Amino acid sequence: MDAARFCRGRPDRYKEEGVDGVKLLSLDASTKSTGYAIFDNGKLVAHGVIKEKHDDWRENVTAETMELAAIIRKYQPDAVYAEDVPMKDGKLTIAKLGAVQGMILSLCAGFRLKPTFLLPSVWRRELGMFDGTRAGLQRDVLKEKAVRMANEIFGLDLTWVKPKSTKNEDDTAEAILIGWAVIQSQNHK
Repeated sequence: MDAARFCRGRPDRYKEEGVDGVKLLSLDASTKSTGYAIFDNGKLVAHGVIKEKHDDWRENVTAETMELAAIIRKYQPDAVYAEDVPMKDGKLTIAKLGAVQGMILSLCAGFRLKPTFLLPSVWRRELGMFDGTRAGLQRDVLKEKAVRMANEIFGLDLTWVKPKSTKNEDDTAEAILIGWAVIQSQNHK
């Protein structure tokens, strides 16, 4: 996850290797809710969520594309890190997440950015999110833990109400933690 090597067109934006001077955009993307975070020189400078509510998931992806393009134009990141699509059952889910990943690839190509996709297990392992129990591997447990961890590390007040609540801010928390995992991996080199 070497952030510096993805800044080919901007050699002045980084020092040798690592995240010094590098601006990262990290994403936890889906067809309904995409969390994003911007890190500049290892510091969280912006975060949020894009929520679309069109009837067709394809319309959501199209609308998210425009909003992410605006975020890229505003913050001009040097590198993009997004959660990869884990292989699991559910062909429609894979198709939808594949479309979202295609949207990210297309946006990155348009802005001449190289995206890196991280499996959830990779970024969570970097941050020590696994507690070694079977219960600790459950989706909702990990999402709640992500909200708590992002709040603790960054002094935020992101919300976790209960599993499957639309008020949960786990997409934002996970986007923040994906970026933080990249930064931490660079700091441990």
